[in-house]
Amino acid sequence: MRRRWRASAAVLVAVASLGVGAVVSCTTFDGVTLPSGDGGDDTTVVDAPSNDADAEAGPPPAGFLSVADAVRVCSLVFRCPFLASSVLQSIAVPVDSLDYSLCMHWLAGPIPPDRVGFAVQAQTFACMARGTTCEQAASCLAIEYFGPTDPRCADAGPEAGESCQDDGGTVLHCDSDYALHCGSAYYAPGSQCMQGDDGTHWCSLNKSCNTSTQCLGTLLDYCAAGSNLHEAVNCAYDGYTCAVPINDDSGLPDCITGSLSKPCNAAGTSCSGDVVEVCDGFDDSEFDCAAMGGTCSAKNGPALCVRSDDACTPFDKDVNQCSGTAISLCIGGHKQTFDCATVGLSCIPGGAASGHCG
Repeated sequence: MRRRWRASAAVLVAVASLGVGAVVSCTTFDGVTLPSGDGGDDTTVVDAPSNDADAEAGPPPAGFLSVADAVRVCSLVFRCPFLASSVLQSIAVPVDSLDYSLCMHWLAGPIPPDRVGFAVQAQTFACMARGTTCEQAASCLAIEYFGPTDPRCADAGPEAGESCQDDGGTVLHCDSDYALHCGSAYYAPGSQCMQGDDGTHWCSLNKSCNTSTQCLGTLLDYCAAGSNLHEAVNCAYDGYTCAVPINDDSGLPDCITGSLSKPCNAAGTSCSGDVVEVCDGFDDSEFDCAAMGGTCSAKNGPALCVRSDDACTPFDKDVNQCSGTAISLCIGGHKQTFDCATVGLSCIPGGAASGHCG
């Protein structure tokens, strides 16, 4: 079950190797049905727009963020060595820490209108855009990776393991160099760091649990094995649905890809027909290029949606080039120039990574 998608230290280290002020939290939780606090049958429906409601009212925004806000987030991705892997693991969007235009393409370029969880993912990126430090941006995410020298754990010494921090808002796993942010929109509202019967610390609703594993809207509600903690997570946060997979005989609901269980272990992107599949290290999350008149292309390595009238790609030689404080970009197949100075940044020429605002 995906509820323990953070539990394997080996996988955590492997995914973190792909690419940490005041805390800026993002606690919105759109379009989900929430369990009652006592684990009973009563539910409360959040009266907020879901991705389906957005589609009924009209097409969603062209991308997760405006160009200016995407610049802010991508600049942090380039500055913060663990932020790209934290984003990939949290919301299954492959922001790139080496190709600035590719990062901008994913955040400011068009997103398929049927992308599951579009609204809550956009809110999470907006939260990140308000941050000015690595820690502030990462606090908006469900999971934050960091290095072994991070002061939150380094000060605790080599025996540091799991603990609750920030008045229960953060689960700190110093034994595996990551933190869970219970106020992120992945966890059900009211989730706090709690210690279970087996000593496990997790973002939970109650220290005891008697509910059956169930789907409440996009929310997966369950009792954690071993710890007996009552936990609930929003599957749509990283592009999944909550349902019983048709290719699984267990009969138990989980966070799944459409109607299927599609586990994966090679974090990154690939094409499956006209669909970009993003593997977060555990499951495939999908972006259907055909839903916006495009196809999936992995011609240059990373997979992305392209359309027949695209005038450029993020991999072209004339993008990510600095001219004073301005940088040339390709976003959604269209060439753009952005003046980094308008958001208080400079244009930094390419080296090990491409040119970027920073």
